[in-house]
Amino acid sequence: MALLSRFNKHYQFKYNAKPVYNQWAEQWAADALVESYGLQTCYELLEYYFDVAQNPDWKYFSNFTQEIIDSRQRRLQDDAERAQRRKMAKEWLSE
Repeated sequence: MALLSRFNKHYQFKYNAKPVYNQWAEQWAADALVESYGLQTCYELLEYYFDVAQNPDWKYFSNFTQEIIDSRQRRLQDDAERAQRRKMAKEWLSE
């Protein structure tokens, strides 16, 4: 229930309305996510998902969690590569 509560909190903050889904039925999906990835990782994924999704939806989040993880990993890798390139460009320009 902690993961669903966190989702509700983010959704209410973003849309000023409660999400529409059957909380008792989706508890099974939330439990499976927590069991598979751990609660802290799920919280981090929720943060990322609400940052990048135009219309966050619990069903999408629970069904495509691995795709969200892959997307987040690609974004972190891209950010690291861009930082490295900026550093190299700055060094090159300062020579």
